[in-house]
Amino acid sequence: MRTGVSYMSHHNPKHIASDLRAMRDLELDEIFVCCQENDFLWFPGKVKFTPEIAREHGVRPLALFWGALNLFGGGRQSHLLLEHPECFQVRRDGSHWKEGCYVNPIAVRRIHEMIDIAAEAGYEGYFVDEPTPLRDCFCAACTARFDEWYQADLRTAPDEQVEAFRQRCVVDYVRNMADYCKANHPQLETFCCLMPHDDAMWEAAAQIDSLDNLGTDIYWTNNDRDLADMAPIIERMAAICRAYGKTHHEWLECWRVQAGREERVRQQGEIMVRQQPDAFYVWAWEGQIGTKESCDNPALAWAKAVEVLRMAKAGI
Repeated sequence: MRTGVSYMSHHNPKHIASDLRAMRDLELDEIFVCCQENDFLWFPGKVKFTPEIAREHGVRPLALFWGALNLFGGGRQSHLLLEHPECFQVRRDGSHWKEGCYVNPIAVRRIHEMIDIAAEAGYEGYFVDEPTPLRDCFCAACTARFDEWYQADLRTAPDEQVEAFRQRCVVDYVRNMADYCKANHPQLETFCCLMPHDDAMWEAAAQIDSLDNLGTDIYWTNNDRDLADMAPIIERMAAICRAYGKTHHEWLECWRVQAGREERVRQQGEIMVRQQPDAFYVWAWEGQIGTKESCDNPALAWAKAVEVLRMAKAGI
């Protein structure tokens, strides 16, 4: 079973190397380097140095654009939106929204440019992180795309048709990114994680020929949902991946874990590992310490995650 972590990294190679030594000691196979838009402009050391240092320690470097377009995870500081306000989402009443729209071709083009930079820097994969329907966006790009696909007005269309459109936009975005990687950087493995509540799009995403690796993230650490309900979710994703020849991955939550909930990290992880996905990943390295999304007790939460990572390598 492949194992890995998401990693906020650092612009200073000295600190990157220190973390990679620890990852090597954990026998991790892969790291997902969380590159923000800001890292491509002001802290390029993270983007530039991490791939080579990772390979020196036997860890495979993968790129993840954390918070790009003020979407796709945390760290939302989009320079693109400052320079191109036309890429912001627009609400039905015409009001501005703080997040970007991945239907906008300008936004898509910038993500392509970032993929080019990552590929040139030596990353070996690109991960599309949690794309989800933009159900309240009525920007010019969305309304034009709806008219193109349905010859109708997005603002007055029936709810069922609008929902179909929103889901189709997600799958179209994942396809666009995966196709771009394979056409321009065929060495890149293409990944996507779709959240459990977006399971209506799992099979459509699995049918994307250029997508190599598909999974989900059951982040239930801070709630009281019955963990027995995890297995059917994982089994469904596994079955879809088998049907369409995709590598199947699962993510374990080790970020924002509330005090007293740390044992649930281990419990969830053990269920995932026993389901035997092709790859098992932890978000995030050392409990995402030092960020707004840190665990309350990152050392303890991370210790529980490490137990699971060792289980995965031991084949338990």
